[in-house]
Amino acid sequence: MTAPALPASWRLPFELAWEALRAGSRPIGAVLLDGAGRPVATGRNRSQESTAPPGQLAGTAIAHAEINALAQLPAGGRYENHRLYTTLEPCLLCSGALIHSHVGHVLYAAPDPYWTGIENVPGVGGQIAGRWARREGPAAAPLAAFSALLMNLWAMRHTPAGLGNQGDDSSASLARHCLTVDGILDVPSVATVYRLAFPHLHRRGPEGKSLVSPPLP
Repeated sequence: MTAPALPASWRLPFELAWEALRAGSRPIGAVLLDGAGRPVATGRNRSQESTAPPGQLAGTAIAHAEINALAQLPAGGRYENHRLYTTLEPCLLCSGALIHSHVGHVLYAAPDPYWTGIENVPGVGGQIAGRWARREGPAAAPLAAFSALLMNLWAMRHTPAGLGNQGDDSSASLARHCLTVDGILDVPSVATVYRLAFPHLHRRGPEGKSLVSPPLP
């Protein structure tokens, strides 16, 4: 099976996620596009690192990809026509940052099982409901599965007890298989990793179940 390239709108978010994984942080990347589709800010998770570009966070539990992207927006602007692409569904912290930043639309590749039910938050009403960013996701199954795979690769290296929380057991199994490939984490581009993993990514829906096929023996 010939693997297609990552869709254009998702290439940079996943490159940032891969960069974060190789640096020891959680593999989440985010890119903010303006109304014309031009990238205006990028960010990645830097929670396990000691340095970050000016204006971004590192070495703290809140050094999230979305926070580091949104922090670059000048205060007082209106960004309702901007779109934030992120490889993992925004948590409560990042959803709040979207509200405060006046960004109107967020697209995410994979659901975050830790934040099941976050879509119900606007039910509290008021400003939260009025300014809650429109959420679009998960993405089609290969992308959702690939994001879950990256999260499980990180979990296997750093928190093995939590392995399998992203996606299902087959995603964790594929993560184990990937780490047996010599030098996999030295690959500089996520596009290469995507091509290697694609034959094992399940082609069914993005519901968060059975997103990947078991690795070949």
